[in-house]
Amino acid sequence: MKEKKKTNQQLIDDYDYLANAASVHDCTGLIPGAPVNDAQREAYEEIYPYKPPEVESQKPDKK
Repeated sequence: MKEKKKTNQQLIDDYDYLANAASVHDCTGLIPGAPVNDAQREAYEEIYPYKPPEVESQKPDKK
């Protein structure tokens, strides 16, 4: 069976699901290696906040 030739828009639509797969808006490659000290880590954080937010530990009260 011969496959129909797709239009350019059909080809684009077929790959549309990949739009969220890439890190288009992230600063990938921001840190080429692990920070060697706190000053370097803080400098990276100033450029692009990459660390997860700090959350207080929620330990259950012991009675």
